Amino acid sequence: MANFLQCLKKVFRNAGIWKLILFFSVPALLSPIMILSDSPSAKAGYVLLIVSTFLVFEIVPIPATVLLAIFLMAVSGVQSTVETGKSFATETFFLFTSVLILAISIEETMLHNRLALLTLRVIGVSPSRLILGFLLISGLLSMWMSNAAVTLMILPIALAVSESLSPEEPEDLDVPAGIPYEERVRRLSVAVEQLRKMSVVNAIRGPIKLQDIMNDEEDEENAIIDRSRFLADTATAPVSRASLENAGIVLRKISGNGDNPALGISKALQLSTAYAANIGGLATLIGAYPNMVLKINVEKMYGTETGLNFMTFLFVCAPVTLGALFLSWIVLSAVFIPGWLRCWVKDPKAEQGRKRVMSALNQKLKLLGPIRQSEITVIVVFLSVIVLWLTRDPRIVPGWASLLQPRCGSDSVPAMIGAVLLFVLPVSTRDLLNGHYAPILTWKRVVLKFPWELLLFAGGLTAFAALADKSGLITTLGQQVPDLSGIPPIVVAGGVSVLASCLTEFMSNSVLTAILTPILANVAEDMGINPLYFMLAATISAQFAFMVPISSFPTVIVKGFGTVSMQDMMKSGIGPKIVCLSFLILSLETIGGFVFDLKTLPPWAEERWQRRMALVVNDTVTGFLKGASGQPSNVAFSLLNATV
Repeated sequence: MANFLQCLKKVFRNAGIWKLILFFSVPALLSPIMILSDSPSAKAGYVLLIVSTFLVFEIVPIPATVLLAIFLMAVSGVQSTVETGKSFATETFFLFTSVLILAISIEETMLHNRLALLTLRVIGVSPSRLILGFLLISGLLSMWMSNAAVTLMILPIALAVSESLSPEEPEDLDVPAGIPYEERVRRLSVAVEQLRKMSVVNAIRGPIKLQDIMNDEEDEENAIIDRSRFLADTATAPVSRASLENAGIVLRKISGNGDNPALGISKALQLSTAYAANIGGLATLIGAYPNMVLKINVEKMYGTETGLNFMTFLFVCAPVTLGALFLSWIVLSAVFIPGWLRCWVKDPKAEQGRKRVMSALNQKLKLLGPIRQSEITVIVVFLSVIVLWLTRDPRIVPGWASLLQPRCGSDSVPAMIGAVLLFVLPVSTRDLLNGHYAPILTWKRVVLKFPWELLLFAGGLTAFAALADKSGLITTLGQQVPDLSGIPPIVVAGGVSVLASCLTEFMSNSVLTAILTPILANVAEDMGINPLYFMLAATISAQFAFMVPISSFPTVIVKGFGTVSMQDMMKSGIGPKIVCLSFLILSLETIGGFVFDLKTLPPWAEERWQRRMALVVNDTVTGFLKGASGQPSNVAFSLLNATV
């Protein structure tokens, strides 16, 4: 009996067993929804509750969850697979695809390394300036790329730079011996396992695997790579002790007690990389997936004439990003660097360390070599796409979209042509003249690094939004929300932002955005204000994930290196969260009111509100005209005749 109980205990300690149990028990536990009501909204609610539970608890991978949802829609009769398929390929779908291809070109040409090293050399190498530099680098790249990809690209540079601040010989450090290499390997393996459980996919490289990151000690000779290759391919190149030291990273130097200045700087640089990767994505419509979810929901509910585009989103959210990055720099400097304000004053004792850092930066730039034609081409294409986004519909003067047929000049148009050009433009004109043609991107390379499962997830969210709207589920849920018309909109927006920023520490921000935005749109319509007010507040605040390691991919990656503790994240993350919330409400009240006129109900929202009210009246009258048996009520007919 004891052996049986011991065996049973081992079985139920396995997370996979619980996932198997939940896979079958969740649909069964939610089945009363279908039994008690046969309405389309009940069926849609049943499907979406199952999908939400599967996504939150990650019972199966995201693509499998999407396929399960399509299956449930069909067998429940709420929506056929043909109707669901129409919701997948939207304008946002093509925009997202094109932007990911553009991001791959940055990595293929190693442009991110050059930008990072040049930025650090310009800003300076004192500890506080390094924190500011990494905040700016990571934030800038995250405006156009996945936050997980940016973290994996920039974090090795941050670790190498922090090591350069320490004396050359470990014996000079008056700290205990560092964490053993085997322990660091174990911690990193735990982090990778967490990433795998979270279905994290590097938007540039594909799924992360431990064997792609860590090689056995016995293969050290084959694992040694040069510095430039290490920085360029950190997520897939094998990493051993020798390769890390060859790249300027000595594991035991950054470990020790809390009084070690090198340890504090290392923590600050790692957290600045992770936090900025989250904050930078707030600025642009393509910078983070919740922003794309917002665009998908807005277009499905209100069409394309809402005024939400790349330029208007940038005007409202870029100030939030800039302010949050600046104040995050102050918070991280104050927490991890004692006397950080003195870092701006020349200190002879610190000059030696700064010279080492500058020497390391110059050496890495030298390894990259002079700027190549392919890098210049990527910069020109990227800047051209951004300019076209900004000039599509500037409102002050007619934009280039006015030259095309109505509704044809969307944000996806410049992104698609930019992506196509990268498959055509040559890496080197000199090689082309010599008879050797090689484009900047090849389809084989893109296929290897492209996150196809994210596209399936994007299509699934579009289909879920359409299902919830057409079935009347959103209207039903909106009716359960109490009347908030007597509360000032700024108070409601603040409450929504705080709620979303707390929930996002424990669940996917994309799923949270997909759930909240349709409900908040109905609340805003009922209050007589622009739905974008509450939808923007929920979407942006759902990305304020700084305090819990599992809250976002960047924080999971940083935690996996074993230097930053949970306490470090808690004490340094509360500041950026409060700052971001404050800047968000301020930006919505000022710039948002000017750009979107958030305090009034626009015609496109009023039209949908009228349709909802007509549906509510129709359901009420239908229920009134039917008796308990489902047949027309004699009392109802008598009242109608008396009225006539």
